[in-house]
Amino acid sequence: MSANKPNPAHDTIVALADLFPQCFAVFQGSRKPLKIGIHADVVNALAGAITAKEASLALAIYCGNHGYLKACTKVGTPRIDLHGNTVGSVSAEEAGNAKQRLAQQRAKQAKRQRATKPTKPALSPSAPRRLGLADLRAAAQARRATGA
Repeated sequence: MSANKPNPAHDTIVALADLFPQCFAVFQGSRKPLKIGIHADVVNALAGAITAKEASLALAIYCGNHGYLKACTKVGTPRIDLHGNTVGSVSAEEAGNAKQRLAQQRAKQAKRQRATKPTKPALSPSAPRRLGLADLRAAAQARRATGA
């Protein structure tokens, strides 16, 4: 997203990280698995400061992030509440889901990179072939042999 466009979801994540630093992190590598159902806790704790829809969008982006998904790939990783307290752990099914979503993200990114990768222009049949090193050596030997 462009730096000039406002991003309300990002702004909400920054606000959540400021209000609940033990739970939320702006830096993607510091993200930890969140409590199942934390959406209701966020909406209740902020008591109208943000709407349920704003919280949903911000949490969807937060939890769909590569760093968050990576944190959720290990079975038994603690899940935390708004105050950083352990309130559960990542199950095998949840870890498998996180691994699957990461693989989908990687595949999508690789596809985008292949689509934007510049292709070599095709040489037209009438275009002269470039001389290689072997061609240049052969030409030099031929000149020496003819005394030119």
